Amino acid sequence: MGIVVVWIVFVWVVFAQIKNHTNYGESVEVPSFYKIHMDDLDEFVSGKNINYEIQDSVYLDDWPKGTVCWQYPKPTDSTGMSVKEGRTIVLSVVPLKPKMIAMPKVVDMSKRMAETTLNSMGIRTKVSYKPAVEGPGFVLDQLYDGRPIPAGTRIPKGSRIELVVSQGKTGEASALPNLVGLTISEARERLLNLPLSLYVEWDESIVTEEDHLNAVITAQNPNGGENVSVQAGTTITIWATKANGGGN
Repeated sequence: MGIVVVWIVFVWVVFAQIKNHTNYGESVEVPSFYKIHMDDLDEFVSGKNINYEIQDSVYLDDWPKGTVCWQYPKPTDSTGMSVKEGRTIVLSVVPLKPKMIAMPKVVDMSKRMAETTLNSMGIRTKVSYKPAVEGPGFVLDQLYDGRPIPAGTRIPKGSRIELVVSQGKTGEASALPNLVGLTISEARERLLNLPLSLYVEWDESIVTEEDHLNAVITAQNPNGGENVSVQAGTTITIWATKANGGGN
């Protein structure tokens, strides 16, 4: 009997020490770091019993410079999950001065090759069409902020370039697939060889470049589907939200 009592006391002491040294069983909520400026992070975490680490930077042209644009673990208010006291929250921030890269020449390339070239360099694209004597699907002009941009011009990584693509003969029709349920990258692949342009209405939950690529389309206008066609050069508006359906 005495041995059993001693063993129970021993186990109790061990677990008490574990609790004292590891905060066993204690947890705290994860706050939202989104859009907190990097200079304010120390003050922000003060008293919250958590730490932070800036892992890298991600350039987003529509996000405040110097602020947090991604975090892991995600905020408790969107996941319902808490973490143990002292947990380090990993952050990405939008740099104050984005990396500058040289704009290549994509004029005369096919739409597919031009988009692949620019996307591989971290340059985002949008496409517009106009009638031209050239065959459909070739880049006629490259625009930055609505103006032609010569090859070699240095622009921030993550900038958006407009590709003006030949539409072919006016009045030609194009098949219009149903894009609802696809990710943005899948939709772009589906439209790659079609004379159609894409305009995206982003949900506020879309933050990182990965979010942009993996966002799921919830609606489109005009509606697409089997045997549906529109005039070549039509702009398709789509609405996209985060892949898991959650917000920040």
